[in-house]
Amino acid sequence: MQSPFPRDGRRYAYKPRETRISWRLLLSVLSGTLGASFQFGFSTGFVNNMQAYIRAYFEEIGVVEKDGSPEDFTFMWSIVVSGFAIGGMIGTFLFPVLSDRVGRKTAILSTSVFCYASCYLIAFPSSWTDLILGRVFVGIGAGGACAVVPGYVTEIAPTELRGTLGTVHQLMITIGIVVAQALSTEKFNLFGSPDLWQYTLLVPFASTTFLLITMPFCCESPAYVFKKEGWDAAKDVLWKLRPDHPDKYKTIFRELKAIRNEAQLSPEKATVKDFISDELLWKPLLVGSMVNLSMQFSGIDAVFYYSTNVFLSAGFSMSDAQVCTTMISLANVLVTIPAMFLMDKAGRKVIQIAGLSGMGLEYLLMTVGLVNGLHLVSVVAMFFVICCFAFGPGCVAWFIIPELLPIHARGVATSVALTVNWTANWFIAFIFPRILAYLGPWTFGVFAVSTSLLSVYLFIFLPETKGKTPIEIREVFSSDNLLIKSASDPKFLAAAARPLLGKNKTLGEEPATPSPLGKGKKLFGSSPNLESYIQATLQDGTSPDPFVLPSQKANKNTNGVHILTPSKDGSGDVIVTQREMTDDIE
Repeated sequence: MQSPFPRDGRRYAYKPRETRISWRLLLSVLSGTLGASFQFGFSTGFVNNMQAYIRAYFEEIGVVEKDGSPEDFTFMWSIVVSGFAIGGMIGTFLFPVLSDRVGRKTAILSTSVFCYASCYLIAFPSSWTDLILGRVFVGIGAGGACAVVPGYVTEIAPTELRGTLGTVHQLMITIGIVVAQALSTEKFNLFGSPDLWQYTLLVPFASTTFLLITMPFCCESPAYVFKKEGWDAAKDVLWKLRPDHPDKYKTIFRELKAIRNEAQLSPEKATVKDFISDELLWKPLLVGSMVNLSMQFSGIDAVFYYSTNVFLSAGFSMSDAQVCTTMISLANVLVTIPAMFLMDKAGRKVIQIAGLSGMGLEYLLMTVGLVNGLHLVSVVAMFFVICCFAFGPGCVAWFIIPELLPIHARGVATSVALTVNWTANWFIAFIFPRILAYLGPWTFGVFAVSTSLLSVYLFIFLPETKGKTPIEIREVFSSDNLLIKSASDPKFLAAAARPLLGKNKTLGEEPATPSPLGKGKKLFGSSPNLESYIQATLQDGTSPDPFVLPSQKANKNTNGVHILTPSKDGSGDVIVTQREMTDDIE
């Protein structure tokens, strides 16, 4: 059929439709996040109040002597807690590979095996080994969820909702933390006692069961289906995911073109060698890893570990301090909700830097309060540290890698970035008690410095990904755009003449009517690459391969790319044949 889009260089005049979410898309997001992401948060919050209850349980069954050394128990308990991070790193390596081979749905479903096993081992441990193994298993499941779910949500969501729906992963993590802490807080009279603590494990058991029941009715990632089964199969998946509206056919057509353009970047899965040799892979991976590093080096885990002590120093009783810690976790949830809706309005970069900068300022205020004995100031500052984290670093890190890199590189990139995340998580947990013992009330000044430095780095190097396709984002990391300033630089001209999709790619479009472009003119605010490419054509008089130009601001309502083929006319001007990549939907 004829393409529904104009083929000339004019601005696209149609108005964006009102965004709606289909029930199938909503079910797919909730199934993955509530069924898998929730486990991460619950397991993080579970250990805060459980140490005394598990010690009483072990004393009852004879694993621990009642008059045994507290230091010995604390040492073993630290191994139990760290088992979660070890399992998380295993899951981070295992599940991206699995998702590339068997699909996102099957990989997410596979996390349920580890979650069910961990529920049993943690609820009924007969030894320290059972408890440690249970924490490792739940870490594997949580690591797998963090590795696959954000990418799955990014791939099934429409471009205008990627940020909003991607933040649901973090929202479910925060809900898991507050649920675990609330259930184990003694003052709430729920399961916070030596006799009832095991019943808290029914919550992750129920969420895993929800995953098993609902995920079979969800859709597979259209990008994965396109890669494995082709255009028609991906079209059928998108038809189920998108709501009924007058422009549904055109919307699916544009999304399919974007998926195809991304898939054409490389037919093979990227390897570690590819990342080392290709700047358009290692640069976004480096930036994405720094975003993940900022999540942990923001010091948020240290705040959670130290929050009860801050409340105690402010004059709260132990039971009231536990309640206040739970309330802070609730604030974490409440602030994540507006961040969801701002993510696709303000943009990822703005929110990330605003959150990190805010944390740095609040850490300074918190340090002043702790050093000078202004305990109420410290409590208020700690509250706003949590709010700033939930607003920025807590949300963006999980889905930034799927947005920065194309599908063929996401598996390796996700494993590397999340390994950085988990390693930093372990490092902060390991080093923080020593920093606290050495610096005392000055401790949080360290995080004021780290958040400030990370804010500067990300301000310089993190591109805005809101509303952009991987092809558009890919060009941001080109040395031609970042390092070479002169459009007449021979190196720049040679690099600009390289087609993005490679040589001899047959696109199959019908020829379009050429539109003249005089010397020195710009085509709808085009990039320096295009100008240099045209200059190269003028200089050597050849007919190089077509140049692939991502959609620019002047035609920002399109999701595809434009093919620009320069040639010379009789007067010496350049004729640029411009058309949008199209395929007929059969």
